Amino acid sequence: VLGNAHVSLFFAGGQSPGSARRALAAYAQAERVDPAAAANPDLHLNRATLLQYLERFQAALEGLSRAAELAPGWDEPRKRHGNLLEFLSRLCGLLANRVGLGALGGTGRGVGGTGKNGAGLG
Repeated sequence: VLGNAHVSLFFAGGQSPGSARRALAAYAQAERVDPAAAANPDLHLNRATLLQYLERFQAALEGLSRAAELAPGWDEPRKRHGNLLEFLSRLCGLLANRVGLGALGGTGRGVGGTGKNGAGLG
């Protein structure tokens, strides 16, 4: 509940980094001290929402996966996981095209020189 309150403050109060940090800390503490909270798919979905907004995509995907594991009948985490993967795939494609056109040095190997998908995310 405290994590969700800080997330609300984050979005309503000008996206303060302090509110985001406090929300993530509250989620982590709830997970540590309360086994029921650690098994609550809403906690993982809500934290993943914030992580996605903060562009911490790997952690967001992990949270969405955990929420889906904990609530197999709930479609929302799986749908959002798929949407995020699709977004990241499109982003990688755009970055790869941009690199292929020489916008980032013309190596065609992608950001970070991965040569795989242009953003080192795949």
